Amino acid sequence: MSRTRVSCAIAALPLLAAGFPTAASAQNQVAEMATSSIAATTAAASKTGEENDPEKPRTMKPDLLVVPIPMTNPTLGAGLMGAAVLFYNPNNSEQPWVTGAGAMYTSNKSWGGAAFHSMSLDDDRFHALLFGGYANININFYGIGAAAGDRDVSVEMVDKGIMALAQGQYRIAENFYVGARYQMLDVDSRIKREKPLFPDLNLPDFELKSRISGVGPSITYDSRDNQFAPRKGANLTLVGIFNIKDLGSDFTYNKWSATANGYFPVTRTGTLALHAGLCAVSKGGPFYDLCMYGQGGDLRGYEMGRYRDRASWASQIEWRQKLDEKFGAVFFAGVGGIADGIDRLGNSTVLPSAGMGLRFRASEQTGINLRLDFAIGKDSNAIYFGVGEVF
Repeated sequence: MSRTRVSCAIAALPLLAAGFPTAASAQNQVAEMATSSIAATTAAASKTGEENDPEKPRTMKPDLLVVPIPMTNPTLGAGLMGAAVLFYNPNNSEQPWVTGAGAMYTSNKSWGGAAFHSMSLDDDRFHALLFGGYANININFYGIGAAAGDRDVSVEMVDKGIMALAQGQYRIAENFYVGARYQMLDVDSRIKREKPLFPDLNLPDFELKSRISGVGPSITYDSRDNQFAPRKGANLTLVGIFNIKDLGSDFTYNKWSATANGYFPVTRTGTLALHAGLCAVSKGGPFYDLCMYGQGGDLRGYEMGRYRDRASWASQIEWRQKLDEKFGAVFFAGVGGIADGIDRLGNSTVLPSAGMGLRFRASEQTGINLRLDFAIGKDSNAIYFGVGEVF
């Protein structure tokens, strides 16, 4: 198997891991995974750093790789994920099909399993993604709102969740895809401490065991020169989900999330990366589908779910410095906040973040890095280890 295929399969593993962090926040993580999965899992599988020859046949033999990957984050602790990823190209498209499945277990006794399939049709004009998974996760629940996160008092919660996602996007212009997404999350949660110190830590039964199901638009613009280690270009996403009872949802509300990433090659060995994120949930959404500060590429240094509310924003700047052919360093800082509504973001609680990290180049052909970061937030800090850049 080629080094390129190995690195591509490794890069696909975070897509499975993205569905695991908590059953309570799984829908948020799956949403982030979906916006980048089609491109990120397949782009390097069809390219080795050289321009494609349009006259060259795009045939390939199926490649299967089974890989273990260590992981660590402040929400679940340390753990190990194993995944099997298959690359194949039944229709000789520019982007091959990718099918994967994986499972993980962490030090706080959380576990889960998931599978996904992405494919490209009609000469890469149409992208499709399917995802499904189950997680049994142990997390800390701090309550809802900035004050709940600041008091730093939590109860132990066991979250069990079944996740499903389907997305289709059609290319309407160069680098620009428009489509729709369906998401479903069935949650069965239990609070271990029956009589918590603060009453708002005791959630109603109709939220602890419930289902959300919704559909909405999914828009992506991606002009990055490399899916895994971009030096220039932009990646913009907008997703809206309308949860309604006609689709089997127990709650009627909508949720919007938008991200914008930009990359600038300031020096020969240094890249400036910028990130901005915005999340908004209308009234009526359950506690597990609110905006959770520190999720995905927003800001490091916070336990995901400690700060949650109906709106959040984040901005971040990161300097990525290549040290030699194998090693690199990053320095990052950012600020964001949460509020009880999108119209109140101007008065949101401000939450800063800063840190640094090391990078080890796992593949020169694709630029995939192993990542080790240390981040400091407001009254908290965290260590992260994973595959690929945060954004």
